[in-house]
Amino acid sequence: MVLDDVFLFLHNNGYARTHSIFSTEFLGHSPRYYDYLRCSGAEPSLRSLVRLVLHLSDVANGSASTPSDKARARALAKRVMSAVVDHCRHT
Repeated sequence: MVLDDVFLFLHNNGYARTHSIFSTEFLGHSPRYYDYLRCSGAEPSLRSLVRLVLHLSDVANGSASTPSDKARARALAKRVMSAVVDHCRHT
C-alpha cells in the first residue's frame, strides 16, 4: 500500500513520529484512521489522498530536505496522485 511507503518516508525523516500523527496531520482524520486502513484493507478517502499529495509537495519543496529526500517525496507524491486518479475513475 502506498500509504505504508509514505508513512515510512515521513517517519524516517522526522515528519510523522507515530501512526496517530500521520492519521491526523497528514491524512486529516482521527488518530486511528491509518491503523483502520491497514487492518481492514479499506481504501483511503479521496480527501486523504489529495491532502497527502499536498503535504508531500511541501516536503519536496521545503528547504530542510536533502536533494534525495526531495526526489523521494516527489516520487511518492506522484504515486499518491495516481491513486487519486484511480479513485476518481472507479467512482
